[in-house]
Amino acid sequence: MEENMRLRNTRIFFYILTIIIFGGGLNSWAEEENPAASGSVAALSKYMWRGYELSDESIVVQPSMTFAYKGFAFNTWGNLDTNPEEGDAALNETDLTFSYDTSRGPFGLGAGFIYYGLDSADDSQELYLKASYATLLTPTLIIYKDIKSFPGYYLNLGLSHSLSLTDSIALSLSGGFGYYISNDDDIVEEGTDDKYRGLQDGFLSASLSIPVSKYFTLSPNLSYAFPLSDKAEKSLGLTSGELFGGVVLSFSF
Repeated sequence: MEENMRLRNTRIFFYILTIIIFGGGLNSWAEEENPAASGSVAALSKYMWRGYELSDESIVVQPSMTFAYKGFAFNTWGNLDTNPEEGDAALNETDLTFSYDTSRGPFGLGAGFIYYGLDSADDSQELYLKASYATLLTPTLIIYKDIKSFPGYYLNLGLSHSLSLTDSIALSLSGGFGYYISNDDDIVEEGTDDKYRGLQDGFLSASLSIPVSKYFTLSPNLSYAFPLSDKAEKSLGLTSGELFGGVVLSFSF
């Protein structure tokens, strides 16, 4: 019964994703838009993901490359840990994301598929749906559905705002709040509830955008990640409040 429910939920996710991609895509074919490529290299004091610290008190380097055309995009992203638990620096994660984004007036819609290639755990796959509204703080809701290794849903509500400090330098402020619904008995810490449903993690971030040439931008940043409840910290094994930061060099052409 539970397995049938998981399959039903996954099918619903696929249906909605297909409607967004093909429904929005029919209008985008007539638009004049050139292919675009962008990339970045981030050097950060640690790797934080949904409230978990995935580095071992070491600097991480995270390269990313995106190719986009008419709303469709392909991204590849990696994490290089400079001081893993065993051996020398190692590329221990490579993610591939296929996505489509469109907009209708102030409303933005998006859908995508993420493949997580992991060294320290089983590879995983997620589908996601995204909706945003272009107003103050640009509220953005993303719903992730794991379809392989960690059955469940992760919902994230993000807020962001950008301020122009000079003609070329901008300050970006953002925050996010996560809610997790686990369908996996093994995802929580031993001795706690079999499954988890509730608030998970939050983060606050500030970054500067400093153009260094026509194509390159330098962005120093500082972030704070924290569990949203004692239950989340204990049941999910989240890292306690963590302050981290670094710098991102990005380019586009």
